[in-house]
Amino acid sequence: MSDSQMADLIDKQSLYENMALYCRGMDRKDLMTMKSTFWPEATDNHGSFVGSAHEFCEWACENQKKGHHRSHHYISNVLIELDGATARRETAVVYAMVRPDEDRIEVMGGRYRDLCEKRQGEWKVLRRVVIFDFAQQHSPIADFGAVFGGIPPTSRFGELFPTDPFYDAEW
Repeated sequence: MSDSQMADLIDKQSLYENMALYCRGMDRKDLMTMKSTFWPEATDNHGSFVGSAHEFCEWACENQKKGHHRSHHYISNVLIELDGATARRETAVVYAMVRPDEDRIEVMGGRYRDLCEKRQGEWKVLRRVVIFDFAQQHSPIADFGAVFGGIPPTSRFGELFPTDPFYDAEW
């Protein structure tokens, strides 16, 4: 493998981790983690919000904290085209929002179309457009004790930042 090919692989891994970090921040409502994946002047078009990416992070964090829910981004098919210090990234995503108080689950499938830029060795998003491919609502939510042979009440369940089990000091 050439040095150029190795450098491309490292850049692509960095771009993948940038997306995964964004998803973790969104799912846990960890505002600083969310913002850390965008350049300060970045823009985001999420359909219901078009504007500054950092303002979108604040808007999404506040709106999603209002209702008691858990959310999960599942990313796949991350395709990256490198062009020097810029990259075009298309990421397939399935987003599930579990609303136990309302006895429903909302599911969206789509893609993130990102223009990313590398500055001082770090990749971040400069422009994002969300492309929606489907959205569905499901109910009722199964009782945790009834699914997968019974999930014991001593199990750890996902929460928001900073109480989510991910942030525990001990692994």
